[in-house]
Amino acid sequence: MKKFLVVAKFEYLKIASKKSFWFSTLFFPLFMAFVMFISGYSSMDSQKKMEDKGSFSKIYIVDEAEIFPDEMYVEPMVKAESVESVKDDLVKDTESLLISIPSTFLSDLNYELYFNGEGSMFTNTMATTVTESMFRNFAMSSIPDENISKMITGPYSATTYVYDSKGNLEKFGIEEFILPVISLIVFFLSVFISSSFMLDSVSAEKENRMIETMLSMVDKKSLMFGKMIGLMGVALTQLLVWVGLGLAAYFGINNYLDLKLPFEINWSNIDWSLLPLNIFLTVCGFVFFASVMIGVGAVGAGAEDSRSLSSVFIILSIFPMYLLETLMTQPDSLIAKVFSYFPFTSFMTLLLRNSFGSLSSIELGFGILISILYTVVALFLSMKLFELGCLMYNRRPTWKEIVGYLK
Repeated sequence: MKKFLVVAKFEYLKIASKKSFWFSTLFFPLFMAFVMFISGYSSMDSQKKMEDKGSFSKIYIVDEAEIFPDEMYVEPMVKAESVESVKDDLVKDTESLLISIPSTFLSDLNYELYFNGEGSMFTNTMATTVTESMFRNFAMSSIPDENISKMITGPYSATTYVYDSKGNLEKFGIEEFILPVISLIVFFLSVFISSSFMLDSVSAEKENRMIETMLSMVDKKSLMFGKMIGLMGVALTQLLVWVGLGLAAYFGINNYLDLKLPFEINWSNIDWSLLPLNIFLTVCGFVFFASVMIGVGAVGAGAEDSRSLSSVFIILSIFPMYLLETLMTQPDSLIAKVFSYFPFTSFMTLLLRNSFGSLSSIELGFGILISILYTVVALFLSMKLFELGCLMYNRRPTWKEIVGYLK
C-alpha cells in the first residue's frame, strides 16, 4: 500500500509541480472566454457594419417599381434615372453602389446590384445586406399598425411551464440541461485528458527505459494503480480550478457587474439524485480508458507508435459525440440503446441517458453490471499487456505473442 501511494504522489507531483501545467490550466478557460467574447463581439459588430448605409459613399437607386418615396432619399442615397447615367461615377468611386429595382420587383423580389470591381472583396456581401435591410425597414414602416410590425420583427420571448408526474406545474428552464452538460464536460475532461496523460507517461518511460528501473523498485500492480490515482488527481485538480473559475465568473457577472446573463438557473430544480450514477460511470470510464492507454503504451515501440495505436480507440470512445443530438432528443431510441452496451461508447452514452432520466430500472442495473464488467476486463488485459510489453525495448509484440501470453 505504501508503494502504491508513493507512485501516486510521484505521478501527481511530476505534472502538477510544473509551471506549464498551471499555465495551461489557467490559460485554457481564459482563452476560451476571450475567444467567445471576441467572436460574439466581432459578429455583432460585423452585422452592424454590414447593415450600415455609411459603408458606401453613394447609394444610387434606379427605382422602376417606385418602391421608395422621395423622402427616403437622404445621404448617402441618391435617386438615379438609369444604370448608364451613373456608370462613370461607379467606375471612379470604389465605395459607390447602384441598386436597380425593376418594375417586376414586387412579384418576384429580384433586383440588381452594380459596383466597382476594384473595391473590397466583401462589397457584394455588404451591398446585399444593406439593400435587403433597406427593403425590410421600409416594409415595416409602411405597416400602419405598429403591433403588427412588431410581431414581424420580434424579438419574441416565451415562458414555458411543464407538468411533472404528480400534476404539479413548474416553470421550465435550462435546468434540465445543466446536469447532462456538466456531466459530459467532466466525463470528457477527466477521462480523456487523464488517459492521454497515462498514455504519454507509460510510453515515454518505456522509450527511455525508466520503466525498467521503476519495476525494479515496485511491483507492477502498485505502479499501474499508483499511476492511475496520481493522474486522476491531476485531472481532478484541473476540473476544480475550472469549476471554481466558472462559478466565480457566473456569480461575479450576476452580482457585481452591470451585466445580465440571458438565462437564470434555479439550482433547486436540478435532479441531483442522478448525480451518484454519473460519478460512478465517470470513475469506471476513467479506469477503463486509463487501462486501455496503459496497454497501448506498453505494447507500442515508443511514444509516437503508441499515439498512432491509440487513435483507433480514441475515435471509438468519442463516437457518441457525433450522436449527441440523437442521444439528447431521443435517449430511448434503438441506436442509443445499442451504444449503451458497446464497450467503448457505453460509459458516455449511459451517462447522458441517465442525466435525462431515461434509463429504466432494468437498464440501470444492467448498465451498472456491464460497466463493472468492462472495467474489470480492461484492467486484466492492461495488466497482461503491461507485463508483456514494458520490457520489450524498441519493438512491438506481435499479435501471436499477445494472444499466446493472454492464454
